[in-house]
Amino acid sequence: MNKTVLIDGETLSARKVVEIARFHAPVALAQEAVECMQAARQVVERAVSRGDRVYGVTTSVGAKTGVPLETARIEEFNRRLLETHNFGHGPTAPDEVVRAMLVILLNSMASGRLGVRPVLATMLVDALNSRRTFRVHVWGSIGQSDMSPMADLALDLYSELTLTSGEALALLNSSALSLGLAAIAIDDLRRLLNSWTIACALSMEGFAANPSILSPAAVRSRPFEGLRFAAGSIRARLEGSYILGSDGPRHLQDPLCFRSLPITLGNAFDCFAFADKQIAIELNASQNNPVVSIEDETLISVANFDMLSLSMSLDTLRLAFSPVVTSSTERVAKLTDSFWSGLPVGLIEEDGVGLPGFNGMAQFHKSLASEVRLLAAPTVIELASSSHSNGNLDRASMATVAARRARETVELCRSLLAMELMVAAQAVEIRQATPLGVSTGKLFKFVRSLVPYAAGRERVPHPAPLLAALDEREYDLTTVAS
Repeated sequence: MNKTVLIDGETLSARKVVEIARFHAPVALAQEAVECMQAARQVVERAVSRGDRVYGVTTSVGAKTGVPLETARIEEFNRRLLETHNFGHGPTAPDEVVRAMLVILLNSMASGRLGVRPVLATMLVDALNSRRTFRVHVWGSIGQSDMSPMADLALDLYSELTLTSGEALALLNSSALSLGLAAIAIDDLRRLLNSWTIACALSMEGFAANPSILSPAAVRSRPFEGLRFAAGSIRARLEGSYILGSDGPRHLQDPLCFRSLPITLGNAFDCFAFADKQIAIELNASQNNPVVSIEDETLISVANFDMLSLSMSLDTLRLAFSPVVTSSTERVAKLTDSFWSGLPVGLIEEDGVGLPGFNGMAQFHKSLASEVRLLAAPTVIELASSSHSNGNLDRASMATVAARRARETVELCRSLLAMELMVAAQAVEIRQATPLGVSTGKLFKFVRSLVPYAAGRERVPHPAPLLAALDEREYDLTTVAS
């Protein structure tokens, strides 16, 4: 049984989001979070009783900013504000993404900065633990909060609850969809990147590549942390391999898709470290406006809903994966080309029929890699409109689009990784150079347990069994070969 995750508004991580959203770990609200929410709500209620002018609490919003709300109609205003932003249509979010939204929203409430009543958080806990489902559309957010998707969620979740001062705006100003998507995507991309280090090691053995790129001298000459980590990881996977011997490598200079492996993967690790740090901060930061300050006994008008840091992080991450996948495509192409590999055309024995073997898979691989590259186009440069809300919202982060593209990148990369593994295993078996590394040898057996060797008169195996196994293992091949 999954361990209960305690939500306190301060220590949420991407991994915790995944445990709750994907694996249905139960959640509980920390007592100190309940007390914080109660204190924050008192700040809001005192401001209302004093008649303070507070955006979205005692005044209207957007183009009607500053228009005072009649006390008797505040509850009506809250309900109609949600309805006014509810235009959801198009594709809907998968259940794990909706659950991630619930977690993000709950953690934000637990911080006390939203100033909503604790009952709203309690209902979120109940919804998560009862596995209640919601229909949330993913279109319609410019990244300055996820208003239309949040309206979908709030109108359903709180249909039996009357919302009061500031609560509707607190729900609309949430960036829970963007952050929920991002948390799941970065956790998946972490495992994919780690997995690619060992997949690359197996490809090196299939190609009989030159391991000099992994030497301490090579690493010292370019002191990037990511390069050091990538080179060390690949070298560790090759421990005991034939290519580390003097007669192992075939060439002094390999194609760059092999020769630049530590640089390509190292750059991705460095970019990942940046994105991981930014998203870890964002998961426990405030995205609402106004923000409640318990310490100062006040509500402060801010632009915390601007998710530029999240967009930039995700753009950087997707860009970093583009060289990873194009490098993978080139390795697959080189391994299936007899001129480069020194192995049979298409990595398949000649059977007199003239079939191209794994060349078809190489083309498929190239197609998916191209999609990853197209998804890498930055979103932070987009300006949705300068006239929205009477010119008030005059720039956009497009964070939800950035996060959706990150999720698509995960799916494509999982297939690309599986296909490189299949090609690498086929090349290793044809080359018959031994021994393999201790880790790569285990990886080879893992691949062979799922997809057979393709002899001349047999069709090239389908990657479906390998994809299914990678999915069950959450894409992390390092556990297979440890």
